[in-house]
Amino acid sequence: MKKCLLSFAACISLLTMGCGNSASENTAEAVAQKQQTNALLAESKKNASEIEKLNEQYHEVPDERMLNNGGQNSPVYKELQQRYKTQLGAMKQSVEATGAKFVVVIITPEVGKNISALTRYGHPFIKQACTDLGVDVYDLSPVIAAQDARVITQVPRDGHWSKKGAEFLANQLDPILVKYAGHKSTKTYADAERPETFGDLAPSYEEILDGGKDMPYKVTSNAQGLRMDHDIKFPKAKQHILFLGGSQFFSPFLDNEFIATTLLQKKHPEMEIMNAAMIAGCTDDFLSQWEEKAKYSEPDVVIVQTNGTDITDLFFTNRNHMARTKKPYYPSPVEEKYFLETYRK
Repeated sequence: MKKCLLSFAACISLLTMGCGNSASENTAEAVAQKQQTNALLAESKKNASEIEKLNEQYHEVPDERMLNNGGQNSPVYKELQQRYKTQLGAMKQSVEATGAKFVVVIITPEVGKNISALTRYGHPFIKQACTDLGVDVYDLSPVIAAQDARVITQVPRDGHWSKKGAEFLANQLDPILVKYAGHKSTKTYADAERPETFGDLAPSYEEILDGGKDMPYKVTSNAQGLRMDHDIKFPKAKQHILFLGGSQFFSPFLDNEFIATTLLQKKHPEMEIMNAAMIAGCTDDFLSQWEEKAKYSEPDVVIVQTNGTDITDLFFTNRNHMARTKKPYYPSPVEEKYFLETYRK
């Protein structure tokens, strides 16, 4: 009997030690998570303070005056072009490392009689950069220029797509989807690796916005922060098509049901059309979004929307006002020289 009691006591002791170790591990994990959260909050606060200082010192953002002295050969514009090409190359490399197909489409309403200098110089450079990098590029400018802006956009109230314009855009993008319909990526991720969201919208979000123009529209996001009405399931059973881009893919002033990616989803139920677009994004934003979260959606094809203004959007003051990373951007010597000469005379 004594022997049994001793054995029972030993078991209790081992169980207590096990519970103690488990509790200790849980406590250590909680402490580590709290430390990480505090570190992120401290970094965010520091970055916000630094951006505020930079914006006080360098408030203005560039416009077409950047092309006044030398046009596309302006030193600051040349630097921004190289920055754009470097980021595009980095995105291509990262996307193709997953086995996905990387595609660029040039989309802007600033064409035809509405063409701007940034578009005139920007589009040829983007197409040449894509050629140099071995990227498939589709310039929709000519076909957009042939349309009536009063039909495909919401002018004069706004220059973004109308319902007819979204249908037009979907029709232009459809052959691209069909061309790469058989492409499959080679990379998969464990559920534990995936971030909460793939896009930058709040998860499971619905709100009526108007952009300050008294043009209300409803934005709906799925649980993964994408502008779509259903969640992405894993392991995937369909080909995944990821759209990264700015407002031309996001389509402000249209409800979800009317935007181009929703129309493409209806036409291609055998595909999973994922819209991670954002308003006012550029290559710098698309690259960081891809690396941080969008790649975990396991896309087979990644379609990036860009245009000529994306080049000048890389100027450091624009980044400090608009970048999704919320990290400070400091001027290069060329940028600072241009800024002082342009805005401080």
